[in-house]
Amino acid sequence: QTKLYADMGLQAVYMLLSIYGWYEWLHGGEDEGRLEASFASPRILLVSGAVGAVGAVLLSVTLARTTDAALPWVDSSLTSFSLVAQWLMTRKLVQNWLLWIAVDIVYIPMFAYKHLTLTSGLYVVFLVLAAQGYREWKRDVEKRTAAGTGDRVATAGA
Repeated sequence: QTKLYADMGLQAVYMLLSIYGWYEWLHGGEDEGRLEASFASPRILLVSGAVGAVGAVLLSVTLARTTDAALPWVDSSLTSFSLVAQWLMTRKLVQNWLLWIAVDIVYIPMFAYKHLTLTSGLYVVFLVLAAQGYREWKRDVEKRTAAGTGDRVATAGA
């Protein structure tokens, strides 16, 4: 009804990435143990940004040409970068929260524009949770780094 097709498809992918993330959080750390939060390396961030941008363009062009999508460019860009944020979260990389904050800031008015007031309100809650998640994960990494019990930056395996 609202013709936000990319956002609709995103929900199925979230389910799969959540299962993968659950496994990684339990077994993706040292010696197949619990994965600890860390900061993504500049390389991971660059690749993630490029993947998000390319995905946004490809999905936008596809939706604009093949559907009656209401907001193909905004919807596709948010979807693409949400997938990147979710992947960063599965690897427990702190910057996932910054990307969630950015997309939530755009999702809120998009849903309001489409008269999805409750959904827009839900994304306000998500925005607050993302800010809290960033503060907590960042503090955890810095505390472990100061204690000498953890790596500050993830470079491999992500």
